[in-house]
Amino acid sequence: MASNRKKSTPAEKAKTGGGASVAAARGVLAGIVGPSGYEWLKSVAIAILVALAIRWSLVEPFRIPSGSMEPTFIGDPHILKGDRVFVNKFVYGLRYPLNGIRIPLTNYHLNYAKDRLWRRSKPQRWDIVVFKTVEENSIHTTLVKRVVGLPGERIHIADGKVYANGVPLELPPDMPPVQYTSPRPGYSSDMKYGVLTEDAYSVVPEDSYLLLGDNSSQSRDGRYFGWVPYERILGRVSCIWIPISRWRDFTGFSGTWWWQGSVGVVLILLVGRIFFGRSWRYERGGKANHAYVNRWAYGLPVPLTKLRLVSWGQPRRGDLVLYRPPKEGKDIPNLLVGRVAGLPGERVFLDGGTLEVNGAPAGELVLAQRNFPSGDGVGPYARSKGKDYSLVPEGHVFILTEDDDPEAHLDSRTVGWVPRAELVGRAAAVWWPPHRVGRPG
Repeated sequence: MASNRKKSTPAEKAKTGGGASVAAARGVLAGIVGPSGYEWLKSVAIAILVALAIRWSLVEPFRIPSGSMEPTFIGDPHILKGDRVFVNKFVYGLRYPLNGIRIPLTNYHLNYAKDRLWRRSKPQRWDIVVFKTVEENSIHTTLVKRVVGLPGERIHIADGKVYANGVPLELPPDMPPVQYTSPRPGYSSDMKYGVLTEDAYSVVPEDSYLLLGDNSSQSRDGRYFGWVPYERILGRVSCIWIPISRWRDFTGFSGTWWWQGSVGVVLILLVGRIFFGRSWRYERGGKANHAYVNRWAYGLPVPLTKLRLVSWGQPRRGDLVLYRPPKEGKDIPNLLVGRVAGLPGERVFLDGGTLEVNGAPAGELVLAQRNFPSGDGVGPYARSKGKDYSLVPEGHVFILTEDDDPEAHLDSRTVGWVPRAELVGRAAAVWWPPHRVGRPG
């Protein structure tokens, strides 16, 4: 009898084999470090990859190692000293990844490309840029200087000024009053570029720039090592971020109304998060819901602690609360969400999944209409009529999960009676999804 089974192509077989190999590798790794360890390693790997992608394409912090840009930047070669700056690496386009990087434990630099993956804009005069030096055997391979000479210009430095095509350049108002130095007549010097009048040393080549330091007399810059190609420029300095006392925005970005408004909104949300409440995600009906949790519902909280200065308000049956489970375990999160189902002194029992309080069905509609099946791993609380597992102690509450999954058992049935002090707050309103916006009924 002829078979209707479709034959796999070599490509499909390779794909299937590759998938099986990946699955086998995951299984081996999970077997070595355990399921939770595997998930932790996966999270760390993803975080590292995201950080590297951001560092390569968008923004990267740098430390100023020398005083060649003083007073704009304070540099120091020692650890934890010197200004730290953020560099916008996207502004000029994307460079090839790892191009120009030094191989660890060697003096070899990986240079495999002469251009960029994608060009966005060109450096402008007076931009402060970070770049890979063109000078061999330099102490510092990554430098920060200011763009002074542009492609095609004839540059000459004399009498403390820079001339471009014979016209003296005016320094912008936000720049220090730099006096650009050049060799005194009759003295030999290594300065050539922008100093000597020959075309090779005065005309900036196409796609290259003359970069100079603000501390001209103490800066080894383009006057010594020459023109810097566009592809070696890593990005433009956007701000000083450390030390805080020297914070400075070089782009004017922080002066825009929408940036200041955004910062204001973030600060309001941060203050609200620390002092008043927080948003929390929980499952209901197999779908994610987001609710605002009021931390003041049961007392005056001390910010960033579990303490309350003053307690008020009693939990009510049916309250949707965020709480810290009293029982610890590797599979038990630090915070859980559930409904208050039993109050101090009450007897609770789940008869066939239906909640009974003091021998009668729960009167609250949100609990009476729910069924709480006993899945694998569900603990003994409210499943036995013995006093230890049915009578809610004073100062405690009995909480049931909102999740309808039969395997969802991380509530008081498993973690036990929840002390009132472990109630973080009460959900005041659901804000997502849109069709459920309102009270968390």
